[in-house]
Amino acid sequence: MKSHQIRIGESRSSERIPLQCSIVLASGTQVGEGQVLNMSGRGCLVESSVSVKAGDYLQLRFSLHESEPSMRVSRAAVCWAQGFRFGVEFLGMEERDRARLNRFITLQGGDPWAGIYY
Repeated sequence: MKSHQIRIGESRSSERIPLQCSIVLASGTQVGEGQVLNMSGRGCLVESSVSVKAGDYLQLRFSLHESEPSMRVSRAAVCWAQGFRFGVEFLGMEERDRARLNRFITLQGGDPWAGIYY
């Protein structure tokens, strides 16, 4: 399995697009919900009562628009966590979903390959 180094505390290279959408997250046996506050093609900022810490790995499911099917992230790394907010980096995502996400972000005027999200 390919090793991945989490870039904890890395500063972002450009602004993320603001976005309000529901997200379902799972870690082991823990499943919860939250809200996405902003997003790039590489990750997002989440607000949730689910307890996570930097270095945790999650599975995510969210929809950018209610009329579209949800997207799944099979593996996301928590890069930082403070209170009820945390930033995640998308590590495992199907190409079809990644292309949809990047297209959406570009149409919103964002940079889909911006750095990590604060």
